[in-house]
Amino acid sequence: MSSLPILHRLLFLLALQAPQAQGATLKTPGTQQCYELNLIREITNDLDKLPVASEDSLNSNEKRKLMKTSLRRPNLEEFLTFATNSLGEDSKITKNLKEIQPILPTAMSTEEPILTEKDNLGDFRVKLKEYLSAIRDSLNCKNT
Repeated sequence: MSSLPILHRLLFLLALQAPQAQGATLKTPGTQQCYELNLIREITNDLDKLPVASEDSLNSNEKRKLMKTSLRRPNLEEFLTFATNSLGEDSKITKNLKEIQPILPTAMSTEEPILTEKDNLGDFRVKLKEYLSAIRDSLNCKNT
């Protein structure tokens, strides 16, 4: 008498009892980078849809702050605060900024983070676009 049919049934029963994977899909470094670049592209597209009266250009000091690696987390927190207060907790931009937060380094700098003018969506949009561009450039550099 063969025990093969019994083994098949046991394997089947074990498969039914095994916990199923839940949550986010596993992201390898390459797919994680693609995911982050897609988030950045999505935020940029949503920023272009915002109704804004005017956009001021950034001065060189603000651009330098946005480009500094050590300021990435503090700047994101500033943008998140503005987005939450102005666009709401449920806005697509706010949700996507929260998704980017875990990928940024937590190192702090003695320099102050970038400031956005209160209730000025144009200022927010210009500065956030420049910030996202700096992150995108950084991600592209890691890929080469």
